[in-house]
Amino acid sequence: MGLFKKKDKYALSRKELMRFSGKSLQYAVERIDGQEKVLGKNGGIIVLDDVIVVMCEAKEVFRCKIKDSTVAELLSGNGVEISGYDAYTGEKRYVTAHYSYYRK
Repeated sequence: MGLFKKKDKYALSRKELMRFSGKSLQYAVERIDGQEKVLGKNGGIIVLDDVIVVMCEAKEVFRCKIKDSTVAELLSGNGVEISGYDAYTGEKRYVTAHYSYYRK
């Protein structure tokens, strides 16, 4: 039935994930052994049916399945951190995407 099933505290609902979809990015970085490597600039985040995609400069820099990933907004509100298994290499990756801001 699932009424009293223990919920995963890291799992995000579809509604919460859709908040990130379509956000434009200033740049995206990946943390490798304590060092940050710039993956690209000027891109966006796309949430599809079962995957999260980070695009930079019209190139896909990261893709992972939603069920195997954790997504958390930065405390500053300036970006989002996505960790998950890369769809192509299968290795665990930690990507931080920083939003672009436009003056209103």
